[in-house]
Amino acid sequence: MKNLFSTPIGWIVLSLFVFYSGFAFAEGGDGDFAASVVEEDEEVEAPPPAPAPIAGIGVAVLDTGIQLNPAVNPGLFVPGSASYVGQNPFVDLAKQGTHGTAVAQIILTLTPQSKILSLQTSTGSKSVSSSAVEAALMAAAANPNIRVIIHSNAALAGVSGAAMLATAVADQVVVMQAGNNWAPYPVGDARHAPGLSGKGIIVGGLGPEDEMLGFGNHAGDMAQHYVVATGSSQFADYWGTSFATPRVSALAAGLRFRWPDLRAEEIVAVIKRTATDMGAPGVDAKYGWGKINPTRAYSPIGLVYTPSTPGTTSPAETTEEEESSDDDVESTEVSLHRLTVGAPLFNALKESGFFESVLVFDQFNRDFNWNLSASLKEQGAMNSARSFYSDWQRGKTPALIGQSSAHQIFSFTPAQFNNDQTTDPVLLVSSLNEQGLQSHLGFGVLPKAESDPFLAMSLKGFLNPSSFLNSKIRLGDYDADGVHSLIAFEATPGVGFDLRYSDIDDTSDNNYQGSQITAASHVRFGDFGATIEGGWLSEGKSLFGGTASGPFAVDHAETRFLRFSGYRMLSAQTALVGSVTGGYTEVNSETGSSLTNFSDLVSSAWMLGLSGREIFKIGDSVSLTIAQPLSINSGSADVDIAYGIDPNNRVLRYQDRINFATSGIEGLVEVGYRMPWTDQFDIGAYLSLQSQVVGSSPRALDPQFLFVGRSSF
Repeated sequence: MKNLFSTPIGWIVLSLFVFYSGFAFAEGGDGDFAASVVEEDEEVEAPPPAPAPIAGIGVAVLDTGIQLNPAVNPGLFVPGSASYVGQNPFVDLAKQGTHGTAVAQIILTLTPQSKILSLQTSTGSKSVSSSAVEAALMAAAANPNIRVIIHSNAALAGVSGAAMLATAVADQVVVMQAGNNWAPYPVGDARHAPGLSGKGIIVGGLGPEDEMLGFGNHAGDMAQHYVVATGSSQFADYWGTSFATPRVSALAAGLRFRWPDLRAEEIVAVIKRTATDMGAPGVDAKYGWGKINPTRAYSPIGLVYTPSTPGTTSPAETTEEEESSDDDVESTEVSLHRLTVGAPLFNALKESGFFESVLVFDQFNRDFNWNLSASLKEQGAMNSARSFYSDWQRGKTPALIGQSSAHQIFSFTPAQFNNDQTTDPVLLVSSLNEQGLQSHLGFGVLPKAESDPFLAMSLKGFLNPSSFLNSKIRLGDYDADGVHSLIAFEATPGVGFDLRYSDIDDTSDNNYQGSQITAASHVRFGDFGATIEGGWLSEGKSLFGGTASGPFAVDHAETRFLRFSGYRMLSAQTALVGSVTGGYTEVNSETGSSLTNFSDLVSSAWMLGLSGREIFKIGDSVSLTIAQPLSINSGSADVDIAYGIDPNNRVLRYQDRINFATSGIEGLVEVGYRMPWTDQFDIGAYLSLQSQVVGSSPRALDPQFLFVGRSSF
């Protein structure tokens, strides 16, 4: 702090009480002291007992004294306050009127659980007695109630390493000001930070606009031990780095109060890792780790773990000897980027209420009650307008890169909705002979041939792909990952068969693995056409395309499905189309998952659409569809989820049966129109209305509208 500290006053000569006298300043605010005299023939009394534990978190403030009368506010202080400059620890000696008092008030305001130990080490001058600071540090290190030490005049002191090491041995967080010397690096006792085994942290000061205080010392060579905070106090009318230190101290005290088992170096690591980066990216020589961020500090860091099987201890308390015990808690890793479930499960899990407060542990073994339900993502979920645009962009013509008399090789570069995403080109090998036999082998692209001979299949192009080909309706219809193949044969005009096989090995966040076989028969006669399609979908560690890890993963799932689809030409330009899909799924539970003992799942979906071409202009198309995306009609599983820890450190669990069937129907209405405006420019418009009913709670309609234009050069 840029303070006017004076040269410390020497101890008052206590020779009048030299005969074995001992002194201690009373804890009252009146400056009185008590003395005890030991006669030569008396036995020396045993050392006083250790201080009784306090209800709160002890913070030792090494400063000019704290002028908050403990007789009036007894709950604010830890027993043992003392002055090491011959004064009263409950009188603020700052020349500006308040310094140590303002520091303590910041801590108490930000972390009311804090209890203050006033260790007066300064008379308010520009220098501080190193012996006074050293004695105060040793006293704080010896006090078991002290968990945080704030050395807010560290820049003015230069104590020996032994006193600092004593605090590290006592597992105390030591928070030190960087100083106000206009220097490019911290000065004074802050230079001890690297020797404290990660338990020391240096604090720089920020101004009112989050700019570095002009006179505040920068991180410099201490950047790995340095953070910044606002350098002001509502209890004083001046600025400095020593008013930034209590903000960091309050955060450290709050974290230690919330998670008392964390070691001092872990507290410091949490504060640094959750700081908001400032200046140059990463840890830099000006701001160090950046500005402290209490919100992030009280949030999970990195991957989190949920106790996934019944047990008697939390992961934080499991010892090496306990690791082989049958009562241990197994943990399931959960990543926010991989917390994805298949669409049929999504609504049931969101609305069940079981996952709104789940016990999880982060990488520091800190426990949290986390709203897992709010973090769930739906596999393939994209708002309808984005899906429409994405499907339209995906429809670009492939590039022909090679051909022979019977084969053609195409290269695709699948378009992405976000311009910053890139996808490597993928290949499709196609063949077609005169007898109506065609085959396709795609590497990373579905083999949807433009030369499909079957009207029942080609009519899919009439419709907006986001409805009829939506993955929420089509079991196992994946986009551009894996290897796909198709063999199709037209036996006679109007009758055809095809066989498809896909093998998915997705290395993205979902880590999905699965294989699918589908066989279909197509017939057409006059203005009617129909398709019967059956298939088998095998998924490893996943269910309906969900994440292959985490609390909702399964060991294996097999789905058999049957789909009927057909059309009726109403005119040469319009057709009525529809489909019905039914599925039957068997699930093998994964050990450690929060969902176990699945019953067989029965699912269904349907779609009805009206499609037209060349309504207003040659080449245009319009579609109207009403659909129910794939949903579960019947099925259930046991849910076993941890929700807390009792006073005996036992994991508390909620166990019940969850029903995946919904009594309502999810509905989707879509209207789309596309028109080639010119040879190089297309326009399109899209409107959707989506509603969902889960249990007896109807959801409001979700309308979306999109108007797009696309140009090619």
